[in-house]
Amino acid sequence: MSRSVPQTKLEEREEEGLRVVGTRKMRYDAALKVSGSATFGTDVRLPNLLYGKILRSTYAHARILKLDVSRAESLPGVRAVVTARDLPPIVYGFAVRDQTVLPTERVIYCGQPVCALAAETAEIAERALKEVQVEYEQLPNVLTVEEAMKDESTPIHPGVVPAGSPPYASKNVCSFSRVHRGNPEKALGAADHVVEESYETQQVHQSYLEPRAATADVEARTGRVRVWTSTQSPFLTRNSLAEVLSVPVSQIQIFVTHTGGGFGAKISSHLEPLCAALSRKARRPVKMVLTREEEFVGGTPRPAMRFWIKSGLKDGRVTARRGRAVVDAGAYGSEAAVYANIAALQLIGPYDVPNFETEGLSVYTNKQPAGAFRAPGTVETAFAVESHTDTLAKKIGVDPVEFRLANAWQDGSLGPTGQVMKGVGLKDAITRVTRSAGWREFKAKRRGRRGREDRYARGMGVACGLIPSVGIHSSAAYVKLNEDGRVVLVTGAEDTGSGAVTGLVMIAAEELGVAPEEVILRSGDTDFVPWDGGAQGSRTTYGAGNAVLRAARDAKEQIVKVASHVLKVETKRIILRDGAARELGTDRLVKYPDLAMTAQYVIGGPILGRGTFVQDFPEYDKDTLEGYAFVPSLHDPTYVAHVAEVEVDMLTGKVRVLRYVAAQDLGYCINPLGAEGQIQGGAVQGIGYALFEEMLHDDSGLTVNPNLGEYKLPTIMDVPVVEPIIVEGHYGSGPYGAKGVGEANIVPPAPAVANAIFDATGARVRRLPMKPERTLEALDELLKPTN
Repeated sequence: MSRSVPQTKLEEREEEGLRVVGTRKMRYDAALKVSGSATFGTDVRLPNLLYGKILRSTYAHARILKLDVSRAESLPGVRAVVTARDLPPIVYGFAVRDQTVLPTERVIYCGQPVCALAAETAEIAERALKEVQVEYEQLPNVLTVEEAMKDESTPIHPGVVPAGSPPYASKNVCSFSRVHRGNPEKALGAADHVVEESYETQQVHQSYLEPRAATADVEARTGRVRVWTSTQSPFLTRNSLAEVLSVPVSQIQIFVTHTGGGFGAKISSHLEPLCAALSRKARRPVKMVLTREEEFVGGTPRPAMRFWIKSGLKDGRVTARRGRAVVDAGAYGSEAAVYANIAALQLIGPYDVPNFETEGLSVYTNKQPAGAFRAPGTVETAFAVESHTDTLAKKIGVDPVEFRLANAWQDGSLGPTGQVMKGVGLKDAITRVTRSAGWREFKAKRRGRRGREDRYARGMGVACGLIPSVGIHSSAAYVKLNEDGRVVLVTGAEDTGSGAVTGLVMIAAEELGVAPEEVILRSGDTDFVPWDGGAQGSRTTYGAGNAVLRAARDAKEQIVKVASHVLKVETKRIILRDGAARELGTDRLVKYPDLAMTAQYVIGGPILGRGTFVQDFPEYDKDTLEGYAFVPSLHDPTYVAHVAEVEVDMLTGKVRVLRYVAAQDLGYCINPLGAEGQIQGGAVQGIGYALFEEMLHDDSGLTVNPNLGEYKLPTIMDVPVVEPIIVEGHYGSGPYGAKGVGEANIVPPAPAVANAIFDATGARVRRLPMKPERTLEALDELLKPTN
């Protein structure tokens, strides 16, 4: 893949340009993974290890009248039982303080942990759970946001202060966010056309291959807590664990195991507090591994959401919009508040809408609490916005691609809260993906050939999206030159299975003139690595990458200084290449092993570079925001445009995706091989969201498909080979002009498929997943006579 990088985005470079970044590199941990040498959470073994299990509520809402653990405690082999009485009475949550580790009076969803115990074997622990006696008084449950918002509904968290001061009287609204600009009512009144629609998305599970697993060991003498866990964010896990255990963070050490996928679910602590509490009580290490069923009933899935959108069109442009997103928060409100905030921002999409008012609110129900899941709030909102965008294009008889190009952001456009957008590659992504997919040719070939008597109908749909490249967290890194000439990179960033840390290794190798194989990565221990906000928000390459770049350049300055001393030349004549500092234009050099030793005497210590990175939110108009604003503006968004070609069986409603092309604006791509994998993986995950996946509950609130047999994920037979396109040149402020990669490509698939169905049949499916029966319902609705 050819690429060019403008001088403004790089410091002075050698004439031959970049040698490592921008090339296709295999994952840093590939050999560990394929050889079976990687240690995952289930692989942790400590001496005298106990095995923990959790007793979970079988009611969606009930008062705990009695909790008697005496019979379980007396069972041979049981070493500790923990209830709420064994934990500090801490109520926590970053947006809404409404959560406890274990309940004291009520359970508020099926699957909520009630108590936990540890025994000599997992089998004994399972038997002991059956000996715990719990008496409940069942209370009215609330399973939908419509029920929850009624005046007569049962309050799930009475007395809890919601985020953002909602202007609603409902007892169960837990957050509110609003974004506005211009005069939408006036613009709607002046519009040539006004279109109003509603959409609905479902609750889905992250479905990572590796279940949650944690092992804790609390030292009896000092009370120091050591935890081995497959977390996406070791420092956030450490801090939340310190809060709920009421101990200083210095008393907690997190060791990060290899992570078999997380997709957001493993950012926050889950098993760690119970593991630590059991270990502290038993005075022995305790290991907990969830079953697949526990992952579903006790997990933190992507929440269901409902959308209402009303738009005005004038002269082919979107001039006005009003919109609302309602998040089914489940039992706790903090993550749901983020979904609602992001939805309010994203309800205009990546399009110029001069007059709008959008809002997001989240509502408690008696279901699993909402949790982070790849592109939270954006995936759901894009389904509504991008489907609506096609409806608008059809309303005025304009091709959906041309309509998007006419309304899309470009450099200088205003974001939802008034920030000036820069490095916008959306139009290029749209142009590249539609050209590659043969959009014009497909439309021309099919024009006039579709008949209602045909059993199979083919259509092609396009959809766009954007994801900011980093959240509010910071990153730091150290780079050290060893006396054997190898480079040690120390970072708090973690790899959840995406291969993102490979890019960090490539950055260090590029700056210091060594092969990536000469870089030793050290991470995964909060006592010895610097702070990092974790693998979330597409921030590893962007945030941690900038910290590594700065650390490497700091080390580079030191290397050049020492080499200048040794070679007796000016620093500006020194370049780093092939493991040595070289004088430009000559054969004179000093190899890194010699240089590292000499540094002890020239600069009085080792070559040790330090880099930090924190980015404030881009400047925005504070008057455009009301309520809760976890994300007030958008960091260097990466833009995506996808095209899906589908076949619809008009008799059964089954939809097959025949071809899928995905383009992503990456600014500058650090590792194309890894980026292509992320584009393909995100698209496949998005197709699953579009057509197959849905967590189902019965009237009691119980999850009825809590396994991978009944919860339908796409298989290799259900998706085509995703054709990735990397768009470069619209640079961000990441390393070498890079933007984030990981989340964006799950965003467009659902609306791209929905728009392809719309193109094939004229029927609009408004509810996910687009199962055959829902497609048939949309077809039936289309054929109904209108007044």
